Amino acid sequence: MSVQIKVKLTGIFKSKTPEGGVLELPDGTSIESALAILDIPAGNAHVIMLNAAMERDLTRKLAPDDDLTVLAPVHGG
Repeated sequence: MSVQIKVKLTGIFKSKTPEGGVLELPDGTSIESALAILDIPAGNAHVIMLNAAMERDLTRKLAPDDDLTVLAPVHGG
């Protein structure tokens, strides 16, 4: 069984956004595993939001139709 989630990636991660902004994952996939599938090192994500709320527990399991947003760190000068 699988779940589909909506994914929004910003900054340097934007190019890793799945087609249509939807990612299909095995049932029981954690946020940390989803980041690995997207090739985003968890330590490089500045802010992770799940359903419009900040989420710090990367072991949290994703559910169908969850919205996962990953904000990249901002650099510049």
